[in-house]
Amino acid sequence: MNKVIDDYLLQEEIGSGQYGKVYRARNLKKKGVIVAIKVIPNRKFSEIPKLEELTQNEISLLSNIRNPNVIRFIEMLKTTNNMYMVYEYCADGDLE
Repeated sequence: MNKVIDDYLLQEEIGSGQYGKVYRARNLKKKGVIVAIKVIPNRKFSEIPKLEELTQNEISLLSNIRNPNVIRFIEMLKTTNNMYMVYEYCADGDLE
């Protein structure tokens, strides 16, 4: 996949889960910066009523933690079809 969302070029899929997929992406304005972007289709929010609350809790929690052992939340973007949650990219394997 090579899709541009705001300042990011989404590249290959690196994971998927119940709510959406996660892509490795390159920041187009900050050369060399790689991030992970979780893509959640907006329709999931109407299908899963608790998803909005879970998403806000995740953003709130990760936004307030400053620890080198915890993935950093960078920003959230929205389009007509999807919500994009941008995180620090961890190149050394998955979160398990």
